[in-house]
Amino acid sequence: MLVLVGIPGSGKSAAGELVAERLDIPFVEVDDLVEAEVGGPVGEFFASAGEDAYRAVEERVAIAALGSRGVVALSSGAVTSAAVRAALAGLPVVWLRASVARATRRLGMHSLGMGTLVGIRNSMDAMLAERARWYANVAIREVDTDRLTVEEVAAAVLAELGAQ
Repeated sequence: MLVLVGIPGSGKSAAGELVAERLDIPFVEVDDLVEAEVGGPVGEFFASAGEDAYRAVEERVAIAALGSRGVVALSSGAVTSAAVRAALAGLPVVWLRASVARATRRLGMHSLGMGTLVGIRNSMDAMLAERARWYANVAIREVDTDRLTVEEVAAAVLAELGAQ
């Protein structure tokens, strides 16, 4: 098992799929599991049910996923849960570090217009400031993804696992 954590756009999904493929193990995307649980897009559920309801589902699904065999890409906010952090104890967790500027480019947000992009980046800066300590606390290794392609991120994760 391997767990990847980081902000949206850090490469958890794309690199996670490559790592799982190279290790010949399953890939589990917690966001996809949450969508299956709530019966629709995460954003819509969050907007209609509220953050508390979303976080409860996210926590339950993330903890269940951590019991699976494979590469698990946690949703970016799962580490805010003390129960999820406790479940991560002793697991190989790699923090895929990314700057907000790079993450928003990877997510295709650079085309949204200056005002929208500034608002999104400010929100993501605040999110990263809050979550960075949790990512650092649960991770046994870190990979800075800003200047790497997805293939290079996957290779770096595999190298970090070999260094464990």
